Amino acid sequence: MNVIRLKGLVSVKDKPQQMIIQGVHELYDLEETRVAWDAGEQRTNRLVFIGKHLDKDVLEQLFIATVLNQEDSG
Repeated sequence: MNVIRLKGLVSVKDKPQQMIIQGVHELYDLEETRVAWDAGEQRTNRLVFIGKHLDKDVLEQLFIATVLNQEDSG
């Protein structure tokens, strides 16, 4: 897989603000926004990938594994 561009909105545990992730090739940036999640709002993660030979199932598994790994270590 070759990820050329990544952009998305993510929820980070213990952070009230929505986070934006952006990436170009191997460079990634996670930035806190001024927008807070509403109380009781279901937090969702939305990612958009642009690239070549992308496999949705593999990307989804990697994202889930990363989230679970972060929860275990945090």
